[in-house]
Amino acid sequence: MKDYDVTIDGYRYTRLQEAGFILLGFCLGIPGILIDWAIARKQKMMECSAEGIWLGIIGWAFGYFCWYILTVTGVWAPAASVWCILTLSFGGALAGLAGITVGAAYVAPGNLSTLWFVGSILFIILADMWVYGMKYKMTPAEKATPIIGDDWIKPGEKHLRYDSGVTINAPAKKVWAYVQQSGQTKAGWYSFDWLERLFTFDIHNHYDIHPEWQNLQPGEYQWFHQAPLSIGEWVTEVSHEDPYGWAAHSDTATDPSYKNRGPNGEAALKLWFRRFCWTWNWEVRSIEGTADNPERCRLRWRCDCVSDPDSRTPWAKYFNVFILGTASIVMGRRYMDVMKKLAEGRMTYPESKR
Repeated sequence: MKDYDVTIDGYRYTRLQEAGFILLGFCLGIPGILIDWAIARKQKMMECSAEGIWLGIIGWAFGYFCWYILTVTGVWAPAASVWCILTLSFGGALAGLAGITVGAAYVAPGNLSTLWFVGSILFIILADMWVYGMKYKMTPAEKATPIIGDDWIKPGEKHLRYDSGVTINAPAKKVWAYVQQSGQTKAGWYSFDWLERLFTFDIHNHYDIHPEWQNLQPGEYQWFHQAPLSIGEWVTEVSHEDPYGWAAHSDTATDPSYKNRGPNGEAALKLWFRRFCWTWNWEVRSIEGTADNPERCRLRWRCDCVSDPDSRTPWAKYFNVFILGTASIVMGRRYMDVMKKLAEGRMTYPESKR
């Protein structure tokens, strides 16, 4: 965590704190996850609470994973019921050795325990993705500060929000040159483009600054996925001065639809909601430098999502968070990492990526 400053970079857990959250989940299972939540919520930040819970889930799932492997291989047979293990994770296995079980002791794994074994692996993967994606946080002051385009979703409209920010040791103008050329038809989205292509997004990253992509304007459509699926967003505002930034959205209430597309096949992603809208707003702002890095900036992004009439009902909320949000938060973290390395001159890449 070199050069990390909580007042500028937002709150981050140390490796020791992360290990503590995981250990509580591993040893105590679901009660441990609840303890993690109680500890993490003291930071009074949604991201910190969520990160603590996800770390606890990693420990809980890994505890079940270990119990299953030890039992099925016969290396060690910590007798305990499946439900005991699911509740207390590896702590349940240790309790089983002491003769304390909830229900009949489960010595030989069967269909139910194998199903949960597969589930534990999926839980670990999902939790790791969220912990990875939540590294870069805004400070409380930044969260309270509007970003260009925040006013698209009106006061009183129920919506979900996630935002992120990273400090870059480079001039804001240089970072903006990279940021404004983002898009499928331009420099790509600076993320895992091989993974994007695996999911049929025809995206290829280019890491040089291209003069022909240095004039982002309102009205442009920033593509994510090519036609006919046509996933993307319309740019509504652009600032080419410090603070630099752009505002963009996809809104079925105002934008071209799949039945009435734009001139190049553009369309707002509708899904099954009466109205489905997201905004994705970016800002690059200069901040005070240091002796080692006299020119620095903060790169921030904020995403709001409305799925009317069900924005905050559980099923719609979890769909937006886990199906759409998981991919967005992972790819967004990678975007920040790449942008920081590029602007600071620490990234090497082959000729094909220029």
